[in-house]
Amino acid sequence: MNDVTAFAQRLRILWISICMGGALILAIMGWMAASGQGGTLSDSAETVFYLVAVLSIGALGAALFLIRTMESRLLQTTSEAEAKGTIQSLGLAALATVDASAVGSAVAAFFTGDLLVLAFGMPLFAFAALTWPSDGRVLRWLEMGGA
Repeated sequence: MNDVTAFAQRLRILWISICMGGALILAIMGWMAASGQGGTLSDSAETVFYLVAVLSIGALGAALFLIRTMESRLLQTTSEAEAKGTIQSLGLAALATVDASAVGSAVAAFFTGDLLVLAFGMPLFAFAALTWPSDGRVLRWLEMGGA
């Protein structure tokens, strides 16, 4: 495990890339909704709001499940390469799942013109902060399987 810092740095770049993609979509769609573009579903704004709320809660639950699954599988890994693959696949899948709620909220804001629905994009940043792949966390993840 002599290259934990390099692996953790790659994970941080991927985490930042996913978060920046979500932030960019939220900003662009939010700006477009605020400027009056879109709004074709403004009559159904309340229904869309609740659908996005359910999507956001479901995505967050699925992401937490994926992180828990990742940690369970790490306990069964036998090599460092296998552990790294598990972290990359399930960790990034978890973050991408929460990113889907950010994209969904941005699209909903554009189509309804309701800027409040953008709040459902914020779990992406909270989840990314809570699972941030610091050197210590990545080392702990790699050590879980005795790799």
